[in-house]
Amino acid sequence: MTDRLATIRVPRSRQGQTDKGQGGFTSHRFAAAIGEPVTVSLRRPIPLETDLAVVPAALEGGAGWALVDPRVPELPILEAQPWSPVFPSTSAVGLREAETARIAAGVDELDHPAPHCLSCGIGERSLRVHAGPLGDGRWATPFRLPSWAVPGEEDGAGHGVDEAFLWMALDCSCGWYISNSDEERTAVTVRFAVQIHEPLQVDTDYVIVAWNGDHPPAWDGRKRHAAATLFDADGRVVAESTSLWVSV
Repeated sequence: MTDRLATIRVPRSRQGQTDKGQGGFTSHRFAAAIGEPVTVSLRRPIPLETDLAVVPAALEGGAGWALVDPRVPELPILEAQPWSPVFPSTSAVGLREAETARIAAGVDELDHPAPHCLSCGIGERSLRVHAGPLGDGRWATPFRLPSWAVPGEEDGAGHGVDEAFLWMALDCSCGWYISNSDEERTAVTVRFAVQIHEPLQVDTDYVIVAWNGDHPPAWDGRKRHAAATLFDADGRVVAESTSLWVSV
């Protein structure tokens, strides 16, 4: 494919739902390859351990990019288009309150929807992003990056903290909110955008708050919106996201 801009390979260690690439991680790699602010639409399950091509694409809303398996380029896995970031806002939550919310989530290790997910799974290296209810319609979880979040050369993420970990955590926080509040449903991300305001630090306490953003909190048929904000210990906004989900 002569118009390939980059190649992305999602390792098994970065899966979300079992045997599928994690949407936040792959969206980060896709957006990083494009090199400008985009909103990412997830069209198909993300294959693991496969060389995927980032290519220019003519999309319904105009020119953009697609992430494709070169063996079936007519079936985009992800699509992206330029976007001007507009995010809803919410108030900060303290670490203790977020930890209480995570405990209230009541993670069932025997019936976890994505037990191998690096972000919200239950494995030894999971970040355990398990958002729980605050009691005011919002959900929250503590978030702390371990030292291994600074990747080596083989990870292809450059120097410093790999921001894909944050994309994963924001995605999963919204997923727990979407799937377990209002009414329980299994849902998947279909559109995702992130803006990071400050560099992340390892071994540092943060809080993620997820809620409905500027959209109605209930399901609209199979669709539901979410937003998530990462706060530091002083209540400053470090990163924001907005997403659209569809029940399966």
